[in-house]
Amino acid sequence: MHMKRVGITIFVLVLGLSNIMLAQCPVAHTHIGRNPTWRPADWSSPGVGAVDLDPTDDNKLWFFSLPPVHACATPGWPNWEQTNGTPFLVLTPVKEGDEHITKPDDPTKELFTCSFTYSKADGYGDPNGLQHLDGWHSAHGPQGAWNLDSVDADTVPAWDIYIRLERVSGNLDEDDFFTLLHDDTAALEKNGDTFSLEKRWLPEVNAWGMHEHMGFYFWLDEDDEEVSVVISAHDGGGVYQRSADYVLRFVKTVYQPIPGDLNSDGVVDLHDLEMLIEHWGQSGVYSGEDHDAHDHGHDHGHDG
Repeated sequence: MHMKRVGITIFVLVLGLSNIMLAQCPVAHTHIGRNPTWRPADWSSPGVGAVDLDPTDDNKLWFFSLPPVHACATPGWPNWEQTNGTPFLVLTPVKEGDEHITKPDDPTKELFTCSFTYSKADGYGDPNGLQHLDGWHSAHGPQGAWNLDSVDADTVPAWDIYIRLERVSGNLDEDDFFTLLHDDTAALEKNGDTFSLEKRWLPEVNAWGMHEHMGFYFWLDEDDEEVSVVISAHDGGGVYQRSADYVLRFVKTVYQPIPGDLNSDGVVDLHDLEMLIEHWGQSGVYSGEDHDAHDHGHDHGHDG
């Protein structure tokens, strides 16, 4: 049984963000590009200068969330994470009227999807933010360093990108996860399933790329507070190397890092003060200069 998604009227607009051009939908996508270690030298001027920590990976595929220059930038970019590495993506129960939808063969599990709005300025629930999370988009970033090969509208590129569901988290049965396309067709229903991302000419960025809407759905029981899926990207055309595995983590409740929240429960309260008092005066600073010099002449009991 698959629940039909709430219909979204999709439109595309071009949003200029400094010198970076990103095709914008009212929904947030996971981006797929190449050259995972290339970065702008300064995110405030992403079209100027570059740092490439590994020039040998220029033809390797990779995934990333909304980058720092974006108005709805993901705090823990390039992953869908908070700045402290905890999950960013929120799960929402799917209902028919006021009723939860239960799994046909296991009524202890209910249907959840990733559906929330977010902006960098006003955080979760901002009606002016982007709806998260919905499918995939090719990278069209600063200085073209992440872009897939594109010449002109009449020259079809050789690459053919597809994604593969590697696995789901251990607290899920394999059939507890599936995705739905814009026409409610199911995809990526079991480990090892693949999905081809249609290449098309994108006039809003004047380049070939991909733009595919896909919703994420989970059957969860009351103990499933966090789940994850692992996705990889491949090129059937042989132009680009396989990506590293990309982990998307989803939670029912997010805990945003805030100053003073020492136990990371999302609230600054007496428990944090107790932790501060308990560890008052301790130091986490350590230098090798503080250690006694190693005696190279010490007998370790070895012959010769």
